[in-house]
Amino acid sequence: MKNNKHVKKLFLGGNFLRISLILFLCLFLNNVSAQQNLISGKVVDNAGLPIPGANILIKGSKKGVQTDFDGKFSIDAPSKSTLIISYVGMDNANVEVGNKKNINVVLQSSSQSLEEVVVVGYGTKKKSDVISSVASVKTKDMLKVPTSDIGEMLRGKAAGVQVTTNSGGPGSSSTIRIRGDRTLSGNDDPIIIADGVVIGSINDVNANDIASLEILKDAAAQSIYGARASNGVILITTKKGKVGKPKISYNGFSGIQTMNRNFDIYSGEEFAQLKREAARTSNNGVYQPDNVVFSSLELPSVQTGDYIDWEKYMIKTGFTNNHSITVSSATDNTSIYTSLNYIDVKGMIPNSDFEKVSLRVNVDQKINNWLKIGLNTSIQFDESHDPNKDDNGILINSITTSPLGQIYNPDGSYRLNPGGIQETPNPLIDIYETTKFTQNRNDNINLYLDFNLAKGLTYKLNTNRRSWNYKRQSYNNGKSVSGQANAGQGSGQIQFQDNVEYTMSNIFNYNFAVADKNHFGVVAVQEMVSSSYNNFQNNADRIPNDILGIYGLEAAFLNTPNISGSEETLLSGVAKVEYDYDNKYYFTLSGRADGCSRFGIENKWGFFPAANAAWNVHKERFMQEYVPVVNNLKLRASYGQVGNRPENPYLSQATADQRDYIINGVKVSGYIPGSRLSSPDLRWETSTQLNLAVDFGLFKNRLSGTVEVYDTKTTDMIVNAAINQTTGFSNQYQNIGEVNNQGIEVTLNSEIIRNKDFKLNLGASFTKNKNKIVSLYGDKDGDGVEDSDIGNRWFIGQPISVYWQWKGIGIYQVGETIPADAGTGLIPGDIKLYDANPANGAKPEDADRILTPRYPEWYGTVSLNMEYKNFDFSADVYTVQGITRDNPFLYGYNEGASLRGIKNGLKQNYWTPENPSGTWPRPRVGNDPPNLNTIGLQDASYIRLQNISLGYTLPADLIKKLGLGNFRMYVTGNNVITITDFQSYSPEKNASDYPEPVSYVFGLQVGF
Repeated sequence: MKNNKHVKKLFLGGNFLRISLILFLCLFLNNVSAQQNLISGKVVDNAGLPIPGANILIKGSKKGVQTDFDGKFSIDAPSKSTLIISYVGMDNANVEVGNKKNINVVLQSSSQSLEEVVVVGYGTKKKSDVISSVASVKTKDMLKVPTSDIGEMLRGKAAGVQVTTNSGGPGSSSTIRIRGDRTLSGNDDPIIIADGVVIGSINDVNANDIASLEILKDAAAQSIYGARASNGVILITTKKGKVGKPKISYNGFSGIQTMNRNFDIYSGEEFAQLKREAARTSNNGVYQPDNVVFSSLELPSVQTGDYIDWEKYMIKTGFTNNHSITVSSATDNTSIYTSLNYIDVKGMIPNSDFEKVSLRVNVDQKINNWLKIGLNTSIQFDESHDPNKDDNGILINSITTSPLGQIYNPDGSYRLNPGGIQETPNPLIDIYETTKFTQNRNDNINLYLDFNLAKGLTYKLNTNRRSWNYKRQSYNNGKSVSGQANAGQGSGQIQFQDNVEYTMSNIFNYNFAVADKNHFGVVAVQEMVSSSYNNFQNNADRIPNDILGIYGLEAAFLNTPNISGSEETLLSGVAKVEYDYDNKYYFTLSGRADGCSRFGIENKWGFFPAANAAWNVHKERFMQEYVPVVNNLKLRASYGQVGNRPENPYLSQATADQRDYIINGVKVSGYIPGSRLSSPDLRWETSTQLNLAVDFGLFKNRLSGTVEVYDTKTTDMIVNAAINQTTGFSNQYQNIGEVNNQGIEVTLNSEIIRNKDFKLNLGASFTKNKNKIVSLYGDKDGDGVEDSDIGNRWFIGQPISVYWQWKGIGIYQVGETIPADAGTGLIPGDIKLYDANPANGAKPEDADRILTPRYPEWYGTVSLNMEYKNFDFSADVYTVQGITRDNPFLYGYNEGASLRGIKNGLKQNYWTPENPSGTWPRPRVGNDPPNLNTIGLQDASYIRLQNISLGYTLPADLIKKLGLGNFRMYVTGNNVITITDFQSYSPEKNASDYPEPVSYVFGLQVGF
């Protein structure tokens, strides 16, 4: 790892590691048990299949073991004891030991894993008792995706949750949207809660440490988290040690990364002809000699056919490595879980890489019968190196740089302009002559105390300190493109950020029953959050030499510092009352009040209530007697509100601008009013949602699923609105308008085959969300019609995000009448625009612009899982349909679409007099073809083989001989095949963005 002092400290004696080692010693010393009678056995299901991971517990104690991969176990137990055998989704079995030496147990399937525990707001519930919209994602399914990004692991795993890649570069993350966009200009990201406290990013947790992950989708589930929950909640619970002997496990993979692309670029010969055609158009249709068209550096390439393949030099095979080791165990009073994870990614662009080290220690200690103390700690370091180029640099240049010319000067150095044309500098220079180095540190200390105050009454004090630091250094040396343009002088930036957040929650839970069948639950929470942020950045220009690199910035001709910071607090109170009768009829009422310093003085507090109800229909006697084929049927309904705060602190306050003055010949600084007016009445943005759902299971749950419909209304949206400048200000944050999201989500799962040697499971999900703006500023003109905001592209009755532009409908042909005022200098071969009234010969007007939504019509997944003896196979097919994206590859000059013969680009069938059927405009020198941007919209629907994996587990007898707990090998491909009409590296990304890689890895899972 390059220059990572923090990582070295972690391994060379950091306190964190010392504490871990001490805890390890305590763990092993506490696992000495008295010798007792040895009992052996095997646990199978009702089909005779062995059940690995089943729990065997001695009744009345916390001593227990788990079955191995062949369903076998051994345990020391007194002859008078009783063993309790349990497994998720199965009914428990009780077996008296007596004089038995061998025990074989058959567990019967329960109702669709309804006894499985699901994490919900400030607590847990059996799945059968969950009445809100909560989606659970299994960790084993997530870990099939070979990536360091947990967001990408969630893609296609839950209906209503859409994941798109921010960037596919090393160490990148994804954007997660739960049931669509709800705000015009705020943040639509869900909050991430790990072990009861909010964290900054879903990647602040090591995926191997996740015990369970739940996604709260409806307002009734989210409302108990109030502030920031309006965009959904992702709940993560990390692993704990389990009673039994210590377990050590390794999970890791290594592999390669490549890149998909759905387009062709002009070959050297084709580009040379394009350049000739561009010159011909500008020469009244007459070809010019090659020595006129091409520069002296380009001409030899044309004459010899020695063209440059820039992709060969700029895009390489990437490599990915991810290795995780965990150690866990527990006694009756102490539980410990420790993990170490190392990630190393070498990017597909030279000189790009990412490394990350994370360490976690979770400890629980039972003090006595009424007090338990727990500590969850984690620390992460990561660093990355990249060429100091914006995202639109490296990949774009590999496509758009002319294949004509020479890469090197006679002395072997990089030629600045390979073709002698200033607009196409050598892209290899900035790969090797610029650097960008970033470092992140993220640590979390979560200390909690659990008090058992009385029967059914508990109190938990949950405290947390989270801090994260960011450092960035970027440098362009004197040989870089910018350095050569600046007389061989360097330039760069240095930036430091630090953030600290403190959380304290007081959580009371009281559960009791009346007359056995009436079950009550009460939750009360008081919570405080305080955070601070500091940022320093300095831009240095014209550094005279490269001896010290960025550390020579003090010698720069110009240094521009920028310092910023903020503080904020959040105070909350929560109450929830739950009732169910005989586990059939459920009712819940909840409310949360949040006070946030980000709001105006008049409206810092918001209140968010919710109610939901459910009916377990399948538990009615008439269902059991007359419809036995239905073994699970639950109807659910919920209605509630959640709040969203301003995206940043201080937005409700007015701004002031710094100004320098000369007074008596001395420069002094002062401040004048800025452009933003204060907003003392700024209030919470509120989302109100109605959710209706049905959960079902048929044929002993061979077929199961969920269907949900929802309607979400978001009001009082926080928008930076333009105001009358006669006030002395130009803008003010205001609450305006209403946005509506309506949708349907369907999840299906079927166990097609389940026998001793072969299992076949097929699952599918479908999501459709419709988004529209209902209102903006009201009827300001008094004409009874509310106007759209054309400047921001916000249209009443349309989705939040749309394209609004003229549409190209063809190419003008020779002999065709071209309206005189349709544009300047239009000729045959230019783009024809849609015009609703072409008879008047006028240029198309705003009324002729076409509105096109940016959101998909629907998206979904089909998943296949198979097991045959010791082999396992899985495949996920993900699709997004009915989505349109703007593709700069089709019209952007920087993206090589201008057809001037300067930059290379996507190969198109362009128009020439000899090729009148060409669908693309005629090339020309000097200017882009008119209206080129009108043909930039393209169908971005796609079908993708998202993940495919094949694994093999060693037979149980061989594992036992080797002294292992488990041993599995697997190969996995991710993002393998994408079928789409969108011409880019990815149908989800812009032409300039680093696409998600195609990964092929070999992995190993070993337990001791």
